[in-house]
Amino acid sequence: MSVSSLALAQTLLNGALLGCLFGSIALGLSVKWGHLGVADFFHLSLTLLGAYVTYSLVSEQLWDPFLTLVVTVPVFFVIGVVLQWIFLVLRAEAFTSLLITFALFIVTESAVSMIWSPDLLNLRPMLADSFTTSIRLPEPLPQLAIQPVDLLALVCAVLMVGVSAFALGRTRSGRAVQAMRQDGEIAQTLGVRVVPLTLAVSGLAAATAAVAGMVVALRMPLSPSLPLQWIGVVVVATMLGGLGRPVGALLAAVAVMMIQNAWSLWFPPQWSPAVAFGVLFLFLAAQPALRLVRESMTARRLA
Repeated sequence: MSVSSLALAQTLLNGALLGCLFGSIALGLSVKWGHLGVADFFHLSLTLLGAYVTYSLVSEQLWDPFLTLVVTVPVFFVIGVVLQWIFLVLRAEAFTSLLITFALFIVTESAVSMIWSPDLLNLRPMLADSFTTSIRLPEPLPQLAIQPVDLLALVCAVLMVGVSAFALGRTRSGRAVQAMRQDGEIAQTLGVRVVPLTLAVSGLAAATAAVAGMVVALRMPLSPSLPLQWIGVVVVATMLGGLGRPVGALLAAVAVMMIQNAWSLWFPPQWSPAVAFGVLFLFLAAQPALRLVRESMTARRLA
């Protein structure tokens, strides 16, 4: 099937912008998995909860979508702190915390179905035209268009990922988190307050789910099973980008969604979710060869 260059460019652009949304979701998972050792699948459920709370506040209380963050961000921060505190009290190992978060993932889907119903809920018909009217790109690409909500997803992703990367790499607290990741006991011996820092990182990671949830509510119809549709791309982006690396997770999510969207132009779209895992498989399969290349280049430099 022939595809015009314009259709391909629009498809890749849509994939990149949708990848920004998935990068925002993957941010919290990557930070908690990489720096706290918790593969927190409940983070996807928090994003869904953020979307549903945004829907209720906008559709029933007539709140501005951005104003909902005043409620959801602090509440989700507290939820993240409490969840991590429970892990600390239970002295939960990585596998135990994985089971707990996965159980919460399942329970949340059922709870959302009971509270909001399993039917599709769509906020877009209630939004102002400024959220739904497509924007044409300036010259030399006037044929391409983007949705304002996708632009919002891009801005939120860049801001959250940028701030996270700066905080982890350039601040004293970020360096303490890096030290804690290397060895918690030694970091504590050197004066790092491990417990408060762990709780703060977990809370901030959960708070990013509130922002991502707001964008989700504006971007797509809501259903309780949405996290099951996201989990493949989010986990693959987290692993491809490198655990604990916000920029890597965002770039990986963008790349995966561009490939996945391009796939749907030539092949049956129902197979597109498998593309993400195919990319992950190829990446992992190439690691031994890449390691040999790196070792060979290092040996040549030292020779």
